[in-house]
Amino acid sequence: MIIVNSFKEVIVLFLNKLKGETMKILTNLFICTLTIAILTGCSGSKPVSITLQPDGNKMAYQTKEFRVEANQDVTLIMDNIATLENMKHNIVILNDNTKVSEVGQNAMTAKDYMPNHPAVLVATPMADAGSKTQVSFKAPSTPGKYIYICTYPGHYMMMKGYMIVE
Repeated sequence: MIIVNSFKEVIVLFLNKLKGETMKILTNLFICTLTIAILTGCSGSKPVSITLQPDGNKMAYQTKEFRVEANQDVTLIMDNIATLENMKHNIVILNDNTKVSEVGQNAMTAKDYMPNHPAVLVATPMADAGSKTQVSFKAPSTPGKYIYICTYPGHYMMMKGYMIVE
């Protein structure tokens, strides 16, 4: 039982009680907000569109690397600005950087020069000179450097870059 000696003590007790209740409410509100953010997978990353182009009529990408966040929704565009008819290109991202030669060699006999290989993470269709192709995918959940190559015959040896997943 609390004995109050003055009106001032009543006010002080009331304000202290109010502070305690307010802190409880704010703490609970923070916990609820944090829980909702975690449950909805709120990573803060927005979908991203990445456009890669060849370096003119050379067997090289202009962009040697690009960065995305883990699990980010990505649209990858192959904008083939080459003008020579035999300069067809695609973008093939591998999940195993040691399989470049194997994938590149298998592509030579594959339909549309796109091998069915377990190291292929994602690939754009082959783009003729002057055309664009694209593919949408979710970036890997594991951070790292993922090599990308062109699988048109012979291009994989020089046409390389990296997708950096952070």
